[in-house]
Amino acid sequence: MNNAIFGILENLNEGVIVLNGKLEVLFWNNYMEHITGFKRENVISENLYKVLPGLDKNYIKKSLEDAMARGYKSFFSAAIHKGLINEKLELNLRISRYEQDESKLLIIECIDVTNQFTRINQLKEYMNELCTLNKKLKQKEKMIKKLAYYDDLTGLANRTLFYKIAEEFIEFAKRNNTILGLMFIDVDNFKCINDKFGHEAGDKVLAEVANILKKTTRKTDIVARYGGDEFLILLPGINEYRNYKKIASKIACKSNKVFVFEGNKIEISLSIGVSFYPRDGCSIDELVSKADKAMYCVKNAGGDGCKHYLA
Repeated sequence: MNNAIFGILENLNEGVIVLNGKLEVLFWNNYMEHITGFKRENVISENLYKVLPGLDKNYIKKSLEDAMARGYKSFFSAAIHKGLINEKLELNLRISRYEQDESKLLIIECIDVTNQFTRINQLKEYMNELCTLNKKLKQKEKMIKKLAYYDDLTGLANRTLFYKIAEEFIEFAKRNNTILGLMFIDVDNFKCINDKFGHEAGDKVLAEVANILKKTTRKTDIVARYGGDEFLILLPGINEYRNYKKIASKIACKSNKVFVFEGNKIEISLSIGVSFYPRDGCSIDELVSKADKAMYCVKNAGGDGCKHYLA
């Protein structure tokens, strides 16, 4: 091997092994010493598989044979073929044939890609961190959205979400010439409950009322906490005005019961006012106002009942 080629191979930043047809080591550059820890003088003229037993595999042997006999080139990726030469380093291997005059030599190049693998792993970790952060942000976004649109105590839609949905329902009713009902519900004697049993008991009563309203309404109905001890229910798709009575009757049956809190018996009853689009108004505000008036008529009559708005 001439001195120029020797000098070039000696200074490459990759390991280079040159073999003869018997797979004996003819050349072992400085970088191979760095990769393996084996000095050149200890490997020259030795069989490749004796020096590097990790290469003693059928597919490596086949590649070396094909390279020598036919000039085929082979490449082995460190991502797939690990530990062939060094257990700690990630090395790509390239096998090729070199011809000069009538002599044929095999060249094995060992390219250290450990830093690239480290960088890739760092990028993967970074991407995983980004994915985790993104999930957390989405969860927080959902929490923020829930805080913005849902009542924390009862889990019901709050006033903001109610109006957002109600506007869509009333527009649908206008387009399709259908009836939209609205119930305004107030817990009877709620101030007395708070004063007598405490605010924690009051909160439990509100949560129980929310549960009653969810259980007694249809899947298509929208139940919301309007504020304090007031609740609203949207009743879309009512065929006739009197059909609200079926829902009101279910609510009354469920609400007329004793709720036990810390050994105290608390009676739950509700006053309900009802209004309808288009009979009682063409906007949600009108329907809420008139259902509220109907509810106060029930309150003034002693509560625990349901009444629709009458002009």
